[in-house]
Amino acid sequence: MKVKIMKLTAGDIEEINPEVWAEGGKSGLLNIPPIEVKMQPGTPPIRIKQYPMSLEGKKGLIPIIEQLLKEGILEPCMSPHNTPILAVKKAEGKYRLVQDLREINKRTITKHPVVPNPYNLLSQIPQEHAWFTTIDLKDAFWACPLAEESRDWFAFEWDHPETKRRQQLRWTRLPQGFTESPNLFGQALERLLEQFTPEGQVQILQYVDDLLISGENQLEVRTTSIKLLNFLGEKGLKVSKRKLQFVKPEVTYLGHLIGKGYKKLSPERIAGIIAIPAPKTKRDIRKLLGLFGYCRHWIDEYTQNVRFLYDKLVSPEPIEWTQEDEKQLEKLKNKLSTAPVLSLPDLKKEFDLFVNTEGGVAYGVLAQEWGGCKKPIAFLSKILDPVARGWPACLQAVAATAVLVEESQKLTLNGKIQIHTPHDIKTVLSREAPGWVTDSRILKYEITLINSENLRLTVSKNLNPAQFLSGEPPPDLEHDCLELMSLQTKVREDLESTPLPYGKRLFTDGSSRVLEGKRVSGYAVVEGSTIEDIQVRETGKLPSSWSAQLCEIYAVKRGLDLLGGDRGTIYTDSKYAFGIVHTFGKIWEERGYLNSKGKDLVHKEMIRSVLNVLVKTH
Repeated sequence: MKVKIMKLTAGDIEEINPEVWAEGGKSGLLNIPPIEVKMQPGTPPIRIKQYPMSLEGKKGLIPIIEQLLKEGILEPCMSPHNTPILAVKKAEGKYRLVQDLREINKRTITKHPVVPNPYNLLSQIPQEHAWFTTIDLKDAFWACPLAEESRDWFAFEWDHPETKRRQQLRWTRLPQGFTESPNLFGQALERLLEQFTPEGQVQILQYVDDLLISGENQLEVRTTSIKLLNFLGEKGLKVSKRKLQFVKPEVTYLGHLIGKGYKKLSPERIAGIIAIPAPKTKRDIRKLLGLFGYCRHWIDEYTQNVRFLYDKLVSPEPIEWTQEDEKQLEKLKNKLSTAPVLSLPDLKKEFDLFVNTEGGVAYGVLAQEWGGCKKPIAFLSKILDPVARGWPACLQAVAATAVLVEESQKLTLNGKIQIHTPHDIKTVLSREAPGWVTDSRILKYEITLINSENLRLTVSKNLNPAQFLSGEPPPDLEHDCLELMSLQTKVREDLESTPLPYGKRLFTDGSSRVLEGKRVSGYAVVEGSTIEDIQVRETGKLPSSWSAQLCEIYAVKRGLDLLGGDRGTIYTDSKYAFGIVHTFGKIWEERGYLNSKGKDLVHKEMIRSVLNVLVKTH
């Protein structure tokens, strides 16, 4: 990625210790206890043969390896372990040393990662900060000494193309490509920065080996930047002078352009993604998803727009790339090329979260008031889980709101949020959810949405993400959730979930249990209002392979058959059978008796017969 660098003035350079610059290939070294790496108990020697390497590649690695040996970052060894190295050619024609440490990474006992989420980190930049400096630490991992007893794990074979000498070398410092290196170095640097105090209200953010200095006052940012460079040099770290962005109103940090109150995707990142050709393999698709995923906060309805790529991942190889796929990819690239500027969050102000759901996808916009209008901070979208996708739209909205609140809190850092949605979340959750949702889920939703002091729920029938992004909302957004859910779930208009004051009363039951070593299944239907007038209408055996649940459904069906076209009340102690009749039966029917994963429902035919009887007796 190309970065426009602000040149240091002669005065700046005079104030900076020249030892901090990574010049002449010299690496830094921190004065910290050597880092010990632990492997899983019983790990055998890891021995992977060296990959074939071109002569050109070997020659390209000679100056790199010789310099590392000279500095003591590499040393000769005789190790029981060996992993291969690669010579990766850079754009300018030089080579880079890469070691394949995948097998080592698999067997490493890792520590809990404390590397921050980039989006959480950027949320900490105050909106009023107008001056920035970025510092890129050069070969930062190599500044961390590696314990003697841990070095053999990172050995590799080096065949010198000129001397023809073949030997093993190992790292004396934290190697690049090791799964723990970012976490271990990040913690070491964080402990180091605790000893440094910035000027005034200046703030320092750290993401592994990338530092961002920001503040309102240009002079304070300049003074802090120079002091920090000198501090890092004194502690044994090296800084890339070429990549330094020094006291600028706009800088590139973590692939974003950061300025006063805003962040946007850098043109280089956008151009790089747009230039990627159509994928040919699943690996190419994963790469695309990773690149687009990093930019997801700038792409409205991101989840819907990348669904076709996820579909390719579950299809057999080789993937089939159609003209329609190409159109969808171009649409996605166009959205990226026209990505808006997003505001940096002001953690002292309330946020607005606009939420809706469509097609089993939660989507929304996190925004804040700025100059009399609401400006977007992030576009959010996420596929609901398979269970939630099977619920009515208004109940899906509860799940969608909970999901997007959790996503938003990564950016708001638990700040106050007013939620705008066309659905009456509180009413749906308290009155309709128990028929569909497990107790544990209801509790989770209540904790997230109802019991939080930092959330306000607003039913905004005329203000929603669709309106916020592109104009007027569709007319069907204004609705009564309870009426709509009743309409979506009622098999027939006169079907009630409470006893009728008139008509017959039938009690149904079904069971399946083991008696004397044999499974016995059966059902019963009885009629009556009191114990004295109860009479058995029907009993019978059922196939021993039937579950208790299926027996309960069959008992309800026989109750409906016996009731015929008469008015009456049928009782069941089966929550599942009750749900088929009153809650999800109609939705299953409309879906073709498929579950949320697209597979046939268990007891599909029996459920169909119950619903058919209900309709026919109308």
